[in-house]
Amino acid sequence: MRSVAFIVLLLVLVPLHTAAQWSFSGDTTPTWEQVIERYAEYARTRHGASLVEIGRDDDGSPIHLFVLSDGSGSTPDSIRAAGKTMLWITNGIHPGEPDGIDASLLLAQALLDSDQYMGLLANTAVCIVPVYNVSGAKQRNSTSRANQNGPAAYGFRGNARNLDLNRDFIKADSRNARTLIEALNTWDPDIYFETHVSNGADHQYVMELLTTHPDKLDTALRAFMQQRLMPRQYAWMEQRNQKMGPYFETHQQIPEQGLEGFMDGPRYSTGYNALRQRIGILSEAHMLKPYAERVNATFQLMLGTLACMNEHTAELLAARRKARASAEEYLHYATNWSIDTSMVDSIAWSGFAVDTIISGVSGLGRSRYDHEKPTEVRIPWMNSGRAALHIERPVGYLIPQAWHEVIERLKLDRVPMHPLDKEKTYVVEMQRIDDFTNVRQPYEGHFLHRYIQANSSMDTVTAAVGDMFVPMGHATDALVMEILEPRCSDSFFAWGFFDSILQQKEWFSDYVFEDIAADLLAKDPVLQAELEAERIRDPEFAADAWAQLYFVYKRSPYFEPSYRRYPVLRIVQ
Repeated sequence: MRSVAFIVLLLVLVPLHTAAQWSFSGDTTPTWEQVIERYAEYARTRHGASLVEIGRDDDGSPIHLFVLSDGSGSTPDSIRAAGKTMLWITNGIHPGEPDGIDASLLLAQALLDSDQYMGLLANTAVCIVPVYNVSGAKQRNSTSRANQNGPAAYGFRGNARNLDLNRDFIKADSRNARTLIEALNTWDPDIYFETHVSNGADHQYVMELLTTHPDKLDTALRAFMQQRLMPRQYAWMEQRNQKMGPYFETHQQIPEQGLEGFMDGPRYSTGYNALRQRIGILSEAHMLKPYAERVNATFQLMLGTLACMNEHTAELLAARRKARASAEEYLHYATNWSIDTSMVDSIAWSGFAVDTIISGVSGLGRSRYDHEKPTEVRIPWMNSGRAALHIERPVGYLIPQAWHEVIERLKLDRVPMHPLDKEKTYVVEMQRIDDFTNVRQPYEGHFLHRYIQANSSMDTVTAAVGDMFVPMGHATDALVMEILEPRCSDSFFAWGFFDSILQQKEWFSDYVFEDIAADLLAKDPVLQAELEAERIRDPEFAADAWAQLYFVYKRSPYFEPSYRRYPVLRIVQ
Protein backbone atom coordinates (compact mmCIF):
# COMPACT_ATOMS: atom_id res chain seq x y z
CA MET A 1 0.00 0.00 0.00
CA ARG A 2 1.44 3.36 -0.99
CA SER A 3 2.21 5.79 1.79
CA VAL A 4 -0.20 8.59 2.60
CA ALA A 5 2.59 11.14 2.20
CA PHE A 6 3.27 9.95 -1.35
CA ILE A 7 -0.40 10.12 -2.30
CA VAL A 8 -0.84 13.61 -0.83
CA LEU A 9 2.21 14.86 -2.74
CA LEU A 10 0.91 13.22 -5.89
CA LEU A 11 -2.48 14.86 -5.61
CA VAL A 12 -0.99 18.29 -4.97
CA LEU A 13 0.93 17.98 -8.23
CA VAL A 14 -1.97 16.69 -10.31
CA PRO A 15 -3.68 19.97 -11.21
CA LEU A 16 -0.39 21.55 -12.31
CA HIS A 17 0.18 18.96 -15.03
CA THR A 18 -3.17 17.49 -16.01
CA ALA A 19 -5.97 20.00 -15.43
CA ALA A 20 -6.14 21.04 -19.06
CA GLN A 21 -5.94 17.48 -20.40
CA TRP A 22 -8.54 15.95 -18.11
CA SER A 23 -11.52 18.16 -18.72
CA PHE A 24 -14.77 17.96 -20.60
CA SER A 25 -15.90 20.31 -23.35
CA GLY A 26 -18.94 20.62 -25.52
CA ASP A 27 -22.68 20.33 -25.05
CA THR A 28 -23.47 16.74 -26.00
CA THR A 29 -23.71 13.50 -24.08
CA PRO A 30 -23.47 10.00 -25.58
CA THR A 31 -26.33 7.54 -25.91
CA TRP A 32 -26.55 4.56 -23.58
CA GLU A 33 -25.20 2.28 -26.30
CA GLN A 34 -22.22 4.57 -26.87
CA VAL A 35 -21.50 4.78 -23.15
CA ILE A 36 -21.42 1.01 -22.74
CA GLU A 37 -19.20 0.61 -25.77
CA ARG A 38 -16.69 3.05 -24.25
CA TYR A 39 -16.56 1.08 -21.02
CA ALA A 40 -16.38 -2.22 -22.91
CA GLU A 41 -13.35 -0.89 -24.77
CA TYR A 42 -11.67 0.08 -21.50
CA ALA A 43 -12.36 -3.40 -20.12
CA ARG A 44 -10.89 -5.04 -23.25
CA THR A 45 -7.75 -2.90 -23.47
CA ARG A 46 -6.82 -1.73 -19.96
CA HIS A 47 -5.36 -3.66 -17.06
CA GLY A 48 -7.40 -3.46 -13.86
CA ALA A 49 -10.71 -2.67 -15.59
CA SER A 50 -13.72 -4.95 -15.94
CA LEU A 51 -17.32 -4.58 -17.12
CA VAL A 52 -20.09 -6.94 -16.00
CA GLU A 53 -23.87 -7.09 -16.15
CA ILE A 54 -25.49 -6.96 -12.72
CA GLY A 55 -29.16 -7.20 -13.69
CA ARG A 56 -31.92 -5.78 -15.81
CA ASP A 57 -33.92 -2.61 -16.26
CA ASP A 58 -37.71 -2.86 -16.27
CA ASP A 59 -37.58 -2.79 -20.07
CA GLY A 60 -35.26 -5.80 -20.14
CA SER A 61 -32.07 -3.87 -20.96
CA PRO A 62 -28.92 -4.90 -19.10
CA ILE A 63 -27.56 -2.75 -16.26
CA HIS A 64 -23.77 -2.75 -16.14
CA LEU A 65 -21.08 -2.27 -13.52
CA PHE A 66 -17.59 -1.05 -14.40
CA VAL A 67 -14.89 -1.84 -11.84
CA LEU A 68 -11.49 -0.19 -11.51
CA SER A 69 -9.10 -1.74 -9.01
CA ASP A 70 -5.38 -1.46 -9.47
CA GLY A 71 -3.64 -4.74 -8.61
CA SER A 72 -6.33 -6.24 -6.35
CA GLY A 73 -8.59 -8.14 -8.72
CA SER A 74 -12.13 -7.26 -9.72
CA THR A 75 -14.27 -9.04 -7.16
CA PRO A 76 -15.57 -7.78 -3.81
CA ASP A 77 -13.64 -10.45 -1.93
CA SER A 78 -10.31 -9.72 -3.62
CA ILE A 79 -10.71 -5.97 -3.10
CA ARG A 80 -11.55 -6.42 0.57
CA ALA A 81 -8.67 -8.86 1.02
CA ALA A 82 -6.35 -6.16 -0.31
CA GLY A 83 -7.52 -3.82 2.48
CA LYS A 84 -9.08 -1.34 0.08
CA THR A 85 -12.15 0.81 0.46
CA MET A 86 -14.78 0.98 -2.26
CA LEU A 87 -16.39 4.02 -3.88
CA TRP A 88 -19.65 3.28 -5.70
CA ILE A 89 -20.85 5.78 -8.33
CA THR A 90 -24.38 5.53 -9.77
CA ASN A 91 -25.10 7.57 -12.90
CA GLY A 92 -28.26 8.23 -14.83
CA ILE A 93 -30.75 7.44 -12.09
CA HIS A 94 -32.40 10.53 -13.62
CA PRO A 95 -31.18 10.31 -17.24
CA GLY A 96 -32.27 13.88 -17.94
CA GLU A 97 -29.38 14.79 -15.62
CA PRO A 98 -26.49 13.11 -17.48
CA ASP A 99 -23.59 15.11 -16.03
CA GLY A 100 -22.27 12.14 -14.06
CA ILE A 101 -22.39 9.88 -17.10
CA ASP A 102 -19.81 12.05 -18.84
CA ALA A 103 -17.91 12.81 -15.64
CA SER A 104 -17.54 9.08 -14.91
CA LEU A 105 -16.27 8.37 -18.42
CA LEU A 106 -13.70 11.10 -17.88
CA LEU A 107 -12.86 9.69 -14.45
CA ALA A 108 -12.34 6.18 -15.81
CA GLN A 109 -10.07 7.43 -18.58
CA ALA A 110 -8.08 9.62 -16.18
CA LEU A 111 -7.58 6.82 -13.66
CA LEU A 112 -6.54 4.38 -16.38
CA ASP A 113 -4.32 6.64 -18.47
CA SER A 114 -2.85 9.24 -16.12
CA ASP A 115 0.29 8.43 -14.13
CA GLN A 116 -0.72 11.14 -11.68
CA TYR A 117 -4.32 10.11 -11.13
CA MET A 118 -3.59 6.38 -10.93
CA GLY A 119 -2.42 6.94 -7.36
CA LEU A 120 -6.06 7.41 -6.38
CA LEU A 121 -6.52 3.66 -6.89
CA ALA A 122 -3.76 2.78 -4.42
CA ASN A 123 -6.16 2.24 -1.52
CA THR A 124 -9.58 2.42 -3.16
CA ALA A 125 -11.50 0.56 -5.84
CA VAL A 126 -14.08 2.39 -7.94
CA CYS A 127 -17.36 0.78 -8.97
CA ILE A 128 -19.30 2.73 -11.62
CA VAL A 129 -22.84 2.07 -12.80
CA PRO A 130 -22.54 3.77 -16.23
CA VAL A 131 -26.31 4.25 -16.64
CA TYR A 132 -28.74 2.96 -14.03
CA ASN A 133 -32.07 4.00 -15.57
CA VAL A 134 -31.44 2.54 -19.00
CA SER A 135 -35.05 2.71 -20.18
CA GLY A 136 -35.20 6.37 -19.19
CA ALA A 137 -31.94 7.05 -21.03
CA LYS A 138 -33.46 5.59 -24.18
CA GLN A 139 -36.31 8.15 -24.03
CA ARG A 140 -33.96 10.74 -25.50
CA ASN A 141 -35.28 14.25 -25.99
CA SER A 142 -34.36 17.94 -25.72
CA THR A 143 -37.36 19.33 -23.85
CA SER A 144 -38.24 17.42 -20.66
CA ARG A 145 -35.80 19.47 -18.54
CA ALA A 146 -37.20 22.95 -19.20
CA ASN A 147 -35.06 24.57 -16.46
CA GLN A 148 -31.76 23.03 -17.54
CA ASN A 149 -28.94 24.60 -19.57
CA GLY A 150 -27.86 21.68 -21.79
CA PRO A 151 -26.86 19.22 -22.99
CA ALA A 152 -28.45 19.26 -26.43
CA ALA A 153 -30.24 15.92 -25.88
CA TYR A 154 -30.70 13.74 -22.82
CA GLY A 155 -32.91 11.03 -21.32
CA PHE A 156 -36.11 11.13 -19.28
CA ARG A 157 -36.53 11.01 -15.51
CA GLY A 158 -38.95 8.07 -15.34
CA ASN A 159 -38.04 4.51 -16.24
CA ALA A 160 -40.08 2.09 -18.38
CA ARG A 161 -42.73 1.95 -15.63
CA ASN A 162 -42.54 5.74 -15.20
CA LEU A 163 -41.00 5.31 -11.76
CA ASP A 164 -38.57 7.80 -10.25
CA LEU A 165 -35.83 5.40 -9.22
CA ASN A 166 -34.57 7.72 -6.49
CA ARG A 167 -37.84 7.17 -4.67
CA ASP A 168 -37.72 3.39 -5.02
CA PHE A 169 -34.92 2.25 -2.73
CA ILE A 170 -37.07 1.08 0.18
CA LYS A 171 -40.10 -0.26 -1.69
CA ALA A 172 -38.13 -1.73 -4.63
CA ASP A 173 -41.00 -1.80 -7.12
CA SER A 174 -38.69 -1.65 -10.12
CA ARG A 175 -36.43 -4.36 -11.45
CA ASN A 176 -33.80 -1.59 -11.52
CA ALA A 177 -33.98 -1.14 -7.75
CA ARG A 178 -33.86 -4.86 -7.08
CA THR A 179 -30.80 -5.09 -9.32
CA LEU A 180 -29.01 -2.25 -7.56
CA ILE A 181 -29.89 -3.39 -4.03
CA GLU A 182 -28.61 -6.89 -4.79
CA ALA A 183 -25.39 -5.46 -6.22
CA LEU A 184 -24.85 -3.12 -3.27
CA ASN A 185 -25.30 -6.03 -0.88
CA THR A 186 -22.77 -8.05 -2.86
CA TRP A 187 -20.12 -5.33 -3.16
CA ASP A 188 -20.89 -3.42 0.07
CA PRO A 189 -19.18 -0.13 -0.87
CA ASP A 190 -18.01 2.23 1.85
CA ILE A 191 -19.22 5.42 0.19
CA TYR A 192 -22.15 5.66 -2.21
CA PHE A 193 -21.96 8.53 -4.73
CA GLU A 194 -24.87 9.41 -7.02
CA THR A 195 -24.84 12.08 -9.73
CA HIS A 196 -27.64 14.62 -10.28
CA VAL A 197 -28.49 18.12 -11.49
CA SER A 198 -30.26 20.45 -9.09
CA ASN A 199 -33.43 22.46 -9.54
CA GLY A 200 -34.46 25.51 -7.55
CA ALA A 201 -33.01 28.92 -6.79
CA ASP A 202 -30.24 30.55 -8.82
CA HIS A 203 -26.83 31.28 -7.32
CA GLN A 204 -23.11 31.38 -8.10
CA TYR A 205 -22.29 27.77 -7.14
CA VAL A 206 -21.65 25.27 -9.91
CA MET A 207 -22.06 22.37 -7.46
CA GLU A 208 -24.33 21.68 -4.51
CA LEU A 209 -23.20 18.89 -2.17
CA LEU A 210 -25.85 16.67 -0.64
CA THR A 211 -24.84 14.06 1.91
CA THR A 212 -26.67 11.66 4.14
CA HIS A 213 -28.07 13.91 6.85
CA PRO A 214 -25.47 13.70 9.64
CA ASP A 215 -28.00 13.48 12.48
CA LYS A 216 -29.21 10.14 11.09
CA LEU A 217 -25.76 8.61 10.79
CA ASP A 218 -23.94 6.51 13.36
CA THR A 219 -21.54 8.65 15.39
CA ALA A 220 -18.40 7.07 13.89
CA LEU A 221 -19.57 7.60 10.31
CA ARG A 222 -20.83 11.08 11.12
CA ALA A 223 -17.43 12.02 12.51
CA PHE A 224 -15.66 10.71 9.41
CA MET A 225 -18.04 12.51 7.08
CA GLN A 226 -17.92 15.85 8.87
CA GLN A 227 -14.26 15.87 9.96
CA ARG A 228 -12.57 14.12 7.05
CA LEU A 229 -14.70 13.73 3.94
CA MET A 230 -16.59 17.00 3.58
CA PRO A 231 -13.63 19.27 4.48
CA ARG A 232 -11.50 17.43 1.91
CA GLN A 233 -14.19 17.70 -0.74
CA TYR A 234 -14.66 21.43 -0.16
CA ALA A 235 -10.89 22.05 -0.11
CA TRP A 236 -10.39 20.06 -3.30
CA MET A 237 -13.10 21.99 -5.11
CA GLU A 238 -11.84 25.34 -3.87
CA GLN A 239 -8.29 24.59 -5.02
CA ARG A 240 -9.65 23.92 -8.51
CA ASN A 241 -11.89 27.00 -8.63
CA GLN A 242 -15.06 24.92 -8.49
CA LYS A 243 -17.50 26.88 -6.36
CA MET A 244 -19.49 24.47 -4.17
CA GLY A 245 -22.15 25.00 -1.50
CA PRO A 246 -24.59 22.77 0.36
CA TYR A 247 -27.71 21.34 -1.21
CA PHE A 248 -30.72 23.23 0.09
CA GLU A 249 -34.39 24.04 -0.12
CA THR A 250 -35.53 27.64 0.18
CA HIS A 251 -37.32 28.37 3.46
CA GLN A 252 -39.54 31.01 1.86
CA GLN A 253 -39.24 32.62 -1.58
CA ILE A 254 -35.58 33.52 -2.08
CA PRO A 255 -32.34 32.24 -0.53
CA GLU A 256 -31.69 35.40 1.46
CA GLN A 257 -34.81 34.62 3.52
CA GLY A 258 -33.19 31.41 4.71
CA LEU A 259 -32.25 27.94 3.52
CA GLU A 260 -33.11 24.49 4.85
CA GLY A 261 -31.05 21.36 4.49
CA PHE A 262 -32.57 18.24 2.96
CA MET A 263 -33.79 15.34 5.09
CA ASP A 264 -33.23 12.18 3.07
CA GLY A 265 -35.70 9.47 4.03
CA PRO A 266 -35.06 5.79 3.26
CA ARG A 267 -36.86 6.01 -0.08
CA TYR A 268 -33.87 8.03 -1.35
CA SER A 269 -30.49 6.52 -2.09
CA THR A 270 -28.60 8.40 0.62
CA GLY A 271 -31.25 7.62 3.24
CA TYR A 272 -31.32 3.95 2.27
CA ASN A 273 -27.53 3.64 2.34
CA ALA A 274 -27.40 5.22 5.78
CA LEU A 275 -29.43 2.24 7.01
CA ARG A 276 -26.65 0.02 5.65
CA GLN A 277 -23.90 1.92 7.48
CA ARG A 278 -22.69 3.75 4.39
CA ILE A 279 -22.08 7.42 3.74
CA GLY A 280 -24.23 8.64 0.87
CA ILE A 281 -23.31 11.54 -1.42
CA LEU A 282 -25.24 13.27 -4.18
CA SER A 283 -23.49 15.63 -6.55
CA GLU A 284 -26.05 18.26 -7.55
CA ALA A 285 -24.57 20.35 -10.36
CA HIS A 286 -26.49 23.57 -10.82
CA MET A 287 -28.98 23.40 -13.68
CA LEU A 288 -28.26 26.86 -15.14
CA LYS A 289 -24.49 26.49 -15.46
CA PRO A 290 -23.20 25.42 -18.90
CA TYR A 291 -23.10 21.66 -19.36
CA ALA A 292 -19.30 21.41 -19.64
CA GLU A 293 -18.84 23.34 -16.38
CA ARG A 294 -21.25 21.00 -14.63
CA VAL A 295 -19.53 17.87 -15.91
CA ASN A 296 -16.10 19.14 -14.88
CA ALA A 297 -17.35 20.06 -11.41
CA THR A 298 -18.85 16.59 -11.01
CA PHE A 299 -15.57 15.02 -12.13
CA GLN A 300 -13.60 17.07 -9.63
CA LEU A 301 -15.94 16.17 -6.77
CA MET A 302 -15.41 12.49 -7.61
CA LEU A 303 -11.65 13.03 -7.47
CA GLY A 304 -11.88 14.89 -4.17
CA THR A 305 -13.91 12.05 -2.69
CA LEU A 306 -11.35 9.51 -3.88
CA ALA A 307 -8.53 11.61 -2.45
CA CYS A 308 -10.11 11.55 1.00
CA MET A 309 -10.76 7.81 0.85
CA ASN A 310 -7.13 7.14 -0.07
CA GLU A 311 -5.77 9.39 2.64
CA HIS A 312 -7.97 7.96 5.40
CA THR A 313 -8.53 4.37 4.33
CA ALA A 314 -8.03 2.72 7.70
CA GLU A 315 -10.13 5.36 9.45
CA LEU A 316 -13.04 4.89 7.06
CA LEU A 317 -12.95 1.11 7.38
CA ALA A 318 -12.83 1.40 11.17
CA ALA A 319 -15.78 3.82 11.18
CA ARG A 320 -17.87 1.35 9.22
CA ARG A 321 -16.96 -1.49 11.56
CA LYS A 322 -17.96 0.62 14.55
CA ALA A 323 -21.20 1.62 12.86
CA ARG A 324 -22.11 -2.01 12.19
CA ALA A 325 -21.31 -3.03 15.75
CA SER A 326 -23.41 -0.17 17.12
CA ALA A 327 -26.30 -1.04 14.81
CA GLU A 328 -26.41 -4.52 16.30
CA GLU A 329 -26.68 -3.12 19.82
CA TYR A 330 -29.06 -0.14 19.51
CA LEU A 331 -32.19 -0.68 21.60
CA HIS A 332 -34.14 2.28 20.22
CA TYR A 333 -34.71 3.43 16.67
CA ALA A 334 -35.23 7.10 15.85
CA THR A 335 -37.15 7.82 12.67
CA ASN A 336 -39.61 10.12 10.88
CA TRP A 337 -36.96 12.79 10.69
CA SER A 338 -37.53 16.38 9.61
CA ILE A 339 -35.59 19.63 9.61
CA ASP A 340 -36.12 21.53 12.87
CA THR A 341 -36.66 25.06 11.57
CA SER A 342 -36.58 26.47 15.11
CA MET A 343 -32.82 25.77 15.18
CA VAL A 344 -31.31 28.55 13.08
CA ASP A 345 -27.63 28.99 12.24
CA SER A 346 -26.11 31.05 9.44
CA ILE A 347 -23.87 30.36 6.45
CA ALA A 348 -21.99 32.42 3.89
CA TRP A 349 -23.94 32.68 0.65
CA SER A 350 -22.78 33.55 -2.87
CA GLY A 351 -25.94 34.51 -4.70
CA PHE A 352 -27.43 37.07 -7.02
CA ALA A 353 -29.59 40.08 -6.22
CA VAL A 354 -33.29 39.38 -6.74
CA ASP A 355 -35.64 42.02 -8.03
CA THR A 356 -39.24 42.07 -9.24
CA ILE A 357 -40.18 42.76 -12.82
CA ILE A 358 -43.42 42.51 -14.79
CA SER A 359 -44.18 39.08 -16.24
CA GLY A 360 -44.60 38.92 -20.00
CA VAL A 361 -47.07 36.08 -19.48
CA SER A 362 -49.37 37.20 -16.67
CA GLY A 363 -48.70 40.93 -16.53
CA LEU A 364 -48.06 40.48 -12.80
CA GLY A 365 -44.88 40.70 -10.79
CA ARG A 366 -42.25 37.97 -11.08
CA SER A 367 -38.83 37.42 -9.50
CA ARG A 368 -35.61 37.75 -11.47
CA TYR A 369 -32.05 36.88 -10.44
CA ASP A 370 -29.75 39.62 -11.67
CA HIS A 371 -26.43 38.07 -12.77
CA GLU A 372 -24.95 41.58 -13.04
CA LYS A 373 -25.29 41.90 -9.26
CA PRO A 374 -23.58 39.00 -7.46
CA THR A 375 -23.94 39.07 -3.68
CA GLU A 376 -21.81 37.77 -0.79
CA VAL A 377 -23.89 37.67 2.40
CA ARG A 378 -24.65 35.55 5.44
CA ILE A 379 -28.11 34.05 5.51
CA PRO A 380 -30.16 31.89 7.92
CA TRP A 381 -29.38 28.17 7.68
CA MET A 382 -31.58 25.45 9.19
CA ASN A 383 -30.15 21.94 9.11
CA SER A 384 -30.76 20.36 12.52
CA GLY A 385 -32.58 17.05 12.33
CA ARG A 386 -35.46 16.09 14.59
CA ALA A 387 -36.89 12.58 14.94
CA ALA A 388 -40.64 12.50 15.58
CA LEU A 389 -40.76 8.81 16.47
CA HIS A 390 -38.64 6.62 18.74
CA ILE A 391 -39.34 2.89 18.74
CA GLU A 392 -38.02 0.30 21.16
CA ARG A 393 -36.37 -2.64 19.45
CA PRO A 394 -38.24 -5.93 19.96
CA VAL A 395 -36.70 -9.38 20.29
CA GLY A 396 -37.78 -9.99 16.73
CA TYR A 397 -40.67 -9.84 14.28
CA LEU A 398 -43.08 -12.50 13.13
CA ILE A 399 -44.28 -12.14 9.53
CA PRO A 400 -47.11 -14.46 8.47
CA GLN A 401 -46.08 -16.24 5.29
CA ALA A 402 -49.09 -14.80 3.44
CA TRP A 403 -47.22 -11.49 3.15
CA HIS A 404 -44.67 -12.86 0.72
CA GLU A 405 -44.03 -9.55 -1.08
CA VAL A 406 -42.66 -8.15 2.17
CA ILE A 407 -40.61 -11.25 2.92
CA GLU A 408 -39.11 -11.25 -0.58
CA ARG A 409 -37.94 -7.66 -0.22
CA LEU A 410 -36.33 -8.35 3.14
CA LYS A 411 -34.53 -11.30 1.57
CA LEU A 412 -33.28 -8.97 -1.17
CA ASP A 413 -31.58 -6.96 1.56
CA ARG A 414 -30.16 -10.14 3.08
CA VAL A 415 -31.93 -9.60 6.35
CA PRO A 416 -31.25 -12.54 8.73
CA MET A 417 -34.48 -14.52 9.06
CA HIS A 418 -35.76 -18.06 8.90
CA PRO A 419 -39.09 -19.80 8.35
CA LEU A 420 -40.46 -21.78 11.28
CA ASP A 421 -40.14 -25.55 10.87
CA LYS A 422 -42.75 -26.21 13.54
CA GLU A 423 -45.54 -24.37 15.32
CA LYS A 424 -44.27 -22.06 18.03
CA THR A 425 -45.95 -19.86 20.63
CA TYR A 426 -44.77 -16.29 21.23
CA VAL A 427 -45.69 -13.43 23.52
CA VAL A 428 -46.17 -10.54 21.09
CA GLU A 429 -47.14 -6.93 20.82
CA MET A 430 -49.96 -6.59 18.28
CA GLN A 431 -50.62 -3.24 16.63
CA ARG A 432 -53.91 -1.96 15.27
CA ILE A 433 -54.12 0.97 12.86
CA ASP A 434 -56.14 3.82 14.38
CA ASP A 435 -55.83 6.55 11.79
CA PHE A 436 -53.89 7.81 8.77
CA THR A 437 -54.23 10.17 5.83
CA ASN A 438 -53.58 9.52 2.14
CA VAL A 439 -51.89 11.60 -0.49
CA ARG A 440 -54.43 12.97 -2.97
CA GLN A 441 -52.71 11.62 -6.06
CA PRO A 442 -50.73 8.41 -6.56
CA TYR A 443 -47.10 8.88 -5.56
CA GLU A 444 -44.63 6.60 -7.33
CA GLY A 445 -47.29 4.01 -7.98
CA HIS A 446 -48.85 4.07 -4.49
CA PHE A 447 -51.41 6.02 -2.52
CA LEU A 448 -48.92 6.76 0.20
CA HIS A 449 -50.24 6.78 3.78
CA ARG A 450 -49.10 9.55 6.12
CA TYR A 451 -49.51 10.60 9.75
CA ILE A 452 -50.10 7.00 10.77
CA GLN A 453 -51.39 6.31 14.27
CA ALA A 454 -51.57 2.89 15.88
CA ASN A 455 -52.31 1.38 19.28
CA SER A 456 -50.78 -1.79 20.65
CA SER A 457 -51.76 -4.59 22.98
CA MET A 458 -50.11 -7.73 24.29
CA ASP A 459 -51.16 -11.16 23.10
CA THR A 460 -49.98 -14.74 22.89
CA VAL A 461 -50.01 -16.29 19.43
CA THR A 462 -49.08 -19.60 17.90
CA ALA A 463 -47.19 -19.14 14.64
CA ALA A 464 -47.65 -21.62 11.82
CA VAL A 465 -45.02 -23.68 10.06
CA GLY A 466 -43.57 -21.49 7.29
CA ASP A 467 -44.16 -18.15 9.01
CA MET A 468 -41.05 -16.00 9.02
CA PHE A 469 -39.10 -15.16 12.17
CA VAL A 470 -36.88 -12.06 11.88
CA PRO A 471 -34.50 -11.83 14.85
CA MET A 472 -33.07 -8.51 15.99
CA GLY A 473 -29.45 -7.89 16.95
CA HIS A 474 -28.01 -7.45 13.45
CA ALA A 475 -26.63 -4.60 11.35
CA THR A 476 -29.89 -4.63 9.35
CA ASP A 477 -32.05 -3.81 12.42
CA ALA A 478 -32.70 -0.18 11.45
CA LEU A 479 -33.71 -1.18 7.93
CA VAL A 480 -36.04 -3.89 9.28
CA MET A 481 -37.70 -1.50 11.72
CA GLU A 482 -38.15 1.18 9.06
CA ILE A 483 -39.87 -1.38 6.85
CA LEU A 484 -41.96 -3.26 9.42
CA GLU A 485 -42.97 -0.62 11.96
CA PRO A 486 -46.21 0.78 10.50
CA ARG A 487 -45.85 4.32 11.87
CA CYS A 488 -42.54 4.90 10.04
CA SER A 489 -42.93 7.29 7.12
CA ASP A 490 -41.34 4.83 4.68
CA SER A 491 -42.74 1.64 6.18
CA PHE A 492 -44.31 -0.95 3.96
CA PHE A 493 -47.63 -0.10 5.58
CA ALA A 494 -47.11 3.53 4.53
CA TRP A 495 -46.41 2.37 0.98
CA GLY A 496 -49.60 0.30 0.87
CA PHE A 497 -48.23 -3.24 1.06
CA PHE A 498 -50.80 -4.06 3.76
CA ASP A 499 -53.80 -2.18 2.36
CA SER A 500 -56.02 -5.26 2.32
CA ILE A 501 -56.32 -5.07 6.13
CA LEU A 502 -57.94 -1.65 5.73
CA GLN A 503 -61.02 -3.01 4.00
CA GLN A 504 -63.85 -4.39 6.10
CA LYS A 505 -65.04 -7.65 4.53
CA GLU A 506 -68.36 -8.31 6.35
CA TRP A 507 -71.25 -5.98 7.19
CA PHE A 508 -74.81 -6.22 8.53
CA SER A 509 -78.36 -5.54 7.44
CA ASP A 510 -79.77 -2.95 9.80
CA TYR A 511 -83.22 -4.52 10.13
CA VAL A 512 -81.58 -7.82 11.20
CA PHE A 513 -78.93 -6.33 13.47
CA GLU A 514 -81.45 -4.08 15.29
CA ASP A 515 -82.65 -6.94 17.44
CA ILE A 516 -79.14 -8.33 17.96
CA ALA A 517 -77.84 -4.92 19.02
CA ALA A 518 -80.71 -4.37 21.44
CA ASP A 519 -79.97 -7.74 23.04
CA LEU A 520 -76.25 -6.92 23.30
CA LEU A 521 -76.99 -3.61 25.01
CA ALA A 522 -79.38 -5.24 27.45
CA LYS A 523 -76.69 -7.72 28.48
CA ASP A 524 -73.79 -5.23 28.58
CA PRO A 525 -74.42 -2.10 30.68
CA VAL A 526 -70.88 -0.84 29.97
CA LEU A 527 -71.55 -0.86 26.23
CA GLN A 528 -74.91 0.82 26.84
CA ALA A 529 -73.15 3.56 28.83
CA GLU A 530 -70.55 4.06 26.09
CA LEU A 531 -73.30 4.43 23.50
CA GLU A 532 -75.17 6.96 25.61
CA ALA A 533 -72.00 8.95 26.25
CA GLU A 534 -71.31 9.14 22.51
CA ARG A 535 -74.88 10.36 21.86
CA ILE A 536 -74.37 13.17 24.37
CA ARG A 537 -70.95 14.07 22.93
CA ASP A 538 -72.03 14.13 19.26
CA PRO A 539 -75.54 15.40 18.32
CA GLU A 540 -75.13 14.25 14.72
CA PHE A 541 -74.36 10.76 15.96
CA ALA A 542 -77.44 10.88 18.21
CA ALA A 543 -79.59 11.63 15.17
CA ASP A 544 -78.09 8.85 13.01
CA ALA A 545 -79.66 5.42 13.62
CA TRP A 546 -77.26 3.55 11.34
CA ALA A 547 -74.19 5.15 12.97
CA GLN A 548 -75.42 3.95 16.37
CA LEU A 549 -75.92 0.43 15.06
CA TYR A 550 -72.40 0.46 13.63
CA PHE A 551 -71.08 1.72 16.98
CA VAL A 552 -72.50 -1.36 18.65
CA TYR A 553 -71.47 -3.66 15.77
CA LYS A 554 -67.81 -2.61 16.03
CA ARG A 555 -67.82 -3.53 19.72
CA SER A 556 -69.64 -6.80 19.27
CA PRO A 557 -68.40 -10.39 18.71
CA TYR A 558 -69.72 -10.12 15.14
CA PHE A 559 -67.13 -7.56 14.08
CA GLU A 560 -64.17 -9.07 12.21
CA PRO A 561 -61.03 -9.05 14.39
CA SER A 562 -58.68 -8.73 11.40
CA TYR A 563 -59.95 -5.28 10.38
CA ARG A 564 -57.02 -2.83 10.71
CA ARG A 565 -55.04 -5.38 12.70
CA TYR A 566 -51.47 -5.08 11.50
CA PRO A 567 -50.31 -8.63 10.69
CA VAL A 568 -46.60 -8.26 11.51
CA LEU A 569 -46.12 -8.95 15.20
CA ARG A 570 -43.45 -7.59 17.52
CA ILE A 571 -42.05 -10.52 19.50
CA VAL A 572 -41.54 -9.72 23.17
CA GLN A 573 -40.52 -13.20 24.26
